[in-house]
Amino acid sequence: MDTKERIVSVAINIKGVIASLPAPARHGDVLKALQQLNETIIRPDRQGFLTSTGRYVNRREGGQIALANNQTLTGSLQWGDELFSEDLW
Repeated sequence: MDTKERIVSVAINIKGVIASLPAPARHGDVLKALQQLNETIIRPDRQGFLTSTGRYVNRREGGQIALANNQTLTGSLQWGDELFSEDLW
């Protein structure tokens, strides 16, 4: 069984509360759902991912995890050293 930590979904961290939707959802899908509940604007630095261990990681750490597990579509990250859902699915 593979026990390496992997990226499993997009997530947004709002003051310690994690909002997430399963793949192939994008951050925009989570933002849309949240804005239906509350029209507060969520800053881009709050966007990240959930891992297979249930841990929230930011885009930078998510990129490291996804690359280490060959999870990206192209074998690299499209926009610098940060992971975007478009890199995964």
